[in-house]
Amino acid sequence: MKSIIQYILVSFLVTNISTCFSQVNYLETSAEMLYSKATNSVLHINYNEQENMLGHNSKPWETNTYKIKGELWINKMQFIKRDSLTTDRDRQYTSKTDIINFDVVHLDYGDQDIKSVSFNFLTEKLIHTARYSPLTILEYLMKNDLDIHIKLANKIIIYSTTINESLTEVFINTNTNLVEKITYIDYHELYGDVTTTFHYSEYHIDDQISFPQKIRIEKINGNVVDEIEITASNITSTIPQLLTKPKDYKITEDEEQNKYELKTTKYNDFIYFIDLIHTDDKVMVVEFEDCVLVAEAPINSKNGELIIAEVENIIPNKPIKYFVFGHHHPHYLGGLRAFVNKEATILCTAMSKDYVEFIANNSHSLQPDNLEIEPKPLKTQIIADSLVLGTKRKMEIHFIGEKSKHTIDYLIYYFPEEQLLFQDDLCWIPKNGEITKAGARQLGLYNSIKALNLKVDTIIQSWPIESHKVKTIIPFSDLEKSVLQN
Repeated sequence: MKSIIQYILVSFLVTNISTCFSQVNYLETSAEMLYSKATNSVLHINYNEQENMLGHNSKPWETNTYKIKGELWINKMQFIKRDSLTTDRDRQYTSKTDIINFDVVHLDYGDQDIKSVSFNFLTEKLIHTARYSPLTILEYLMKNDLDIHIKLANKIIIYSTTINESLTEVFINTNTNLVEKITYIDYHELYGDVTTTFHYSEYHIDDQISFPQKIRIEKINGNVVDEIEITASNITSTIPQLLTKPKDYKITEDEEQNKYELKTTKYNDFIYFIDLIHTDDKVMVVEFEDCVLVAEAPINSKNGELIIAEVENIIPNKPIKYFVFGHHHPHYLGGLRAFVNKEATILCTAMSKDYVEFIANNSHSLQPDNLEIEPKPLKTQIIADSLVLGTKRKMEIHFIGEKSKHTIDYLIYYFPEEQLLFQDDLCWIPKNGEITKAGARQLGLYNSIKALNLKVDTIIQSWPIESHKVKTIIPFSDLEKSVLQN
């Protein structure tokens, strides 16, 4: 009897505590601390920003770093920002953003004119005001008819809602009434469900206004981190109009990629090539005595699933045992989750294994692919130096890594009987005109072929197949000519 009474009492207290906190509008209280109560007042700040962005770099998770200096004017219904970005090559670009009553006008880096944009783009810009201040998001949650859920955890009250299919949560400290962090979950076609977290610290607090002086932004589940520091601030009564919306400005529908075009070519009695016209990539399929290997799958799971369907059409009675990618850039490993779902072994190097594990294991609940619907365990096999597959007809996979002059995890594929070499993107021989002197990648490929003592007659390249006006099928003599030029 005593335990039942205790249970009822605890349940009553928890319910009433939750009700009490839900009745206190911490969104409003926190917002009031973030802007001055003086009429027509505006917070003006200057900031330094370090933004790190993933690119086509040598290592997985390696980023390009951009230094940004900017200034911002913000009140309850306006967010006005301009900044200048400096690249690692000392090139400078500017951007401007006007958000008035949650209506976004944006001039991006390098653009001369304001362009019509998609609804998703505008929502992203609105959410990303949280990089600099929580205020705009707080006001958006209060002034829009959103389904908001409230929960309390360790003196932190959490307001959760969905903004354009992105789960957004605001964490407010019930002791200080200050926002500690804002998170949102969005969909990335390679990584799946990715969380971005804005952490706020070192608040400046006085009778007029409060604002965080340091903001840390953790992107892609914390794998990429940005830092922002407020360097100066003042209260002003004036706010500039940086942008004027053009008369023909409109919000467009977000384009969906529904045009898929595949073209399959049989190279010989055990090698096939599938051109994905819509991604500008060539995929290699190798039929062994009892199984199939697929090399390269661009961008996302959907393309991986399309490739598998085509392989099962041309080679219907053999399982796909192996999937391999030449290096970790999206055009080559983007579709690997489809092959995990087919229980294929993923061949990779030691330096890309953790990256493969993240892509294969991260949730895709926002836009489920086959692996999300029907989970299968990831199987990997490390290629440390080289791997030979097949008995009657042999395929060699060679690790050239940094010798490629492109990435640290680079693999190339060689067929000794055919004297054929397949690789991703190292050879840039023009379709028309004179063969020019080899760049670093071409020289890296040539030197690797010579160092491995491979007898090569023909080189076939995965990307690009149409753009850039370069050859996809390259006589080795063309590569050699480019290298031996003075």
